[in-house]
Amino acid sequence: MTTTTSLATHYEQFLELLTRDPRPAADGRDAPRARYGERPDPSGGSQPIVLTRDEWIRNQIDLTLALGRLLTEDDVVVSAVPYELSFIGAEVDRVIEMVGASVISVGTSGTICPMQRLLGLIEQYEVTALVCSPSFAAELAGLATSLGKRPAASTIRTIVCVGEACSSERLDRIGAAWAAKTTALYGTPSTPTVAVACDHGALHLCDHRLRAEVRGDLRGELFLDGSPTGEVVELWPADRRCDCGSAGRVLVPLGSVESAVRGPDGLVSAVDVERIVFGHRRLAPHFACAVRDGTFHVTCAMADSDAVDADAMRRAIRGGIDEALGVDAAVTLVGVQDWSTAPS
Repeated sequence: MTTTTSLATHYEQFLELLTRDPRPAADGRDAPRARYGERPDPSGGSQPIVLTRDEWIRNQIDLTLALGRLLTEDDVVVSAVPYELSFIGAEVDRVIEMVGASVISVGTSGTICPMQRLLGLIEQYEVTALVCSPSFAAELAGLATSLGKRPAASTIRTIVCVGEACSSERLDRIGAAWAAKTTALYGTPSTPTVAVACDHGALHLCDHRLRAEVRGDLRGELFLDGSPTGEVVELWPADRRCDCGSAGRVLVPLGSVESAVRGPDGLVSAVDVERIVFGHRRLAPHFACAVRDGTFHVTCAMADSDAVDADAMRRAIRGGIDEALGVDAAVTLVGVQDWSTAPS
């Protein structure tokens, strides 16, 4: 592989933008705005959000450094990330270009480029990396298998998961399906890059520009610069270091506030449930989980339904969740081929 363009060059470009047209605070004008979007609110509606030019650039700097460790100018990258009223899709595409790789942007609507066509593009353009949600990567692998293809034999060797909290156990299962290195990025609708992965796979908070806290404990709702995000995380204390040696605090995404319940030992999230589920080897990397009336409703897929006693596995998963987390769970098992019609 050849190396990418020096990231120092990108920094110079970014810094030039950050210092251009400085506006004194006393002049009464707002900072230049770069992006408008929306985020869901607790009532099920939406709220407008805006990123200033400088916020937009600083998010891109951190993401460029993260992807610059994973991609080179030899890479062809599929970006299957939401665009509609969202910041992350545009940010990912711009950063892939900044690190020198080629990008095929397909979004997530599936109208113009459904998954079956995307599989053809991966072969045609010898795609080497995929940026998408964990669910998208799992479903794409399942579709490929159902069509007689072998995802593990494809040209994809890197998968970057965004937009959805995911356990390391499930990331490993996705990586095994594609025979690819998997890593995650973490952001919120208002702040597309909040934490980026180190070489050990841990997500480190971008605390040089973000003030993050979890109210009341190390695990709970994430507040950024004093504002609630609606996301549950675990935030390591400052004196607990990652094996990579970085001083940046480790952040573990745990899903939305709505997908967590109180257990006997504290808050239990959908990601905690996911870790228990993927302790079972005969499951494909598909996973869905919702909380209804205080009960986790879990749907997962058997990698080989003919070789699995579904009732026994269902009881084992439900019992494992109860024993480890002390919460109720209803478990639905389907075959990979039935995933698209499975209850969520």
